[in-house]
Amino acid sequence: MPRKPPAALGSGAYVAGVVGAVMLLGESPDATVAAVAVGGSCLGIAAGGLLVTRTRLLGHRVTARFTGGALVGLGLWVTWTGVQSSAGGRYQLAIGSVFFAVVGWAVMVGGEETSGPEDEREILASLPQTTDGDGRRRQFTLLADIGVVLVVAYFFYRAVVTADSSSWLFGGLFLAVFLPGTRSQVDLTDGGLVTTRYVCWLVPFDRSHTPWREIYGYEATDERLTLGTEFGDDLVYDRDRIDDPERVVAVLDDRLPRL
Repeated sequence: MPRKPPAALGSGAYVAGVVGAVMLLGESPDATVAAVAVGGSCLGIAAGGLLVTRTRLLGHRVTARFTGGALVGLGLWVTWTGVQSSAGGRYQLAIGSVFFAVVGWAVMVGGEETSGPEDEREILASLPQTTDGDGRRRQFTLLADIGVVLVVAYFFYRAVVTADSSSWLFGGLFLAVFLPGTRSQVDLTDGGLVTTRYVCWLVPFDRSHTPWREIYGYEATDERLTLGTEFGDDLVYDRDRIDDPERVVAVLDDRLPRL
């Protein structure tokens, strides 16, 4: 089943773009704009992840219209400022920030299903958290970790060269929040597998639904449980880490053939 970009990333881009444009138009110092934009991105991702996994608010039409209306107002402000100031360099940066926010808004309101069908909501059994995701995210996780390392290296380099104390702060924030990678929690429901991903172990990032038809079978031994998937590597769990293995096997028996 093809996946869309996580809405949490769109939320981070939206917040960073909006606050960056507002502070640029407000003539704040460049260092302050950069620091607040980075902090806004982190907070936006965390808030977006919570809204996606815990509520239906992010996908609601009212939310889309309200956040879209804010972008329209910001775009008009940027346009008026450009007319008044003859389109200086900071104005061009503000345009880029608005464009970044527009892209984030599109991903945020349309990139992730915030609620599934009724049979997806009742959890029948749960599997232990893993760092492997659901078999479709390993390449994405590796690229994300490389990106985080590059961003942190840049912040620390800037902190050493320019003696900018805020660079230590935001470099450490990126390192603490994003470098641990994602943990995934898979729940079994009547409709299939519901995977919730977390960053920094605790913060929910996004959620996806995999119907039973994409799982072609399972194998249960005394040592491990294996789910055969059509979308990537099989899901493998140590049986002694499963809280209620008998319950999990019973749920799978009703819906999947044994391998």
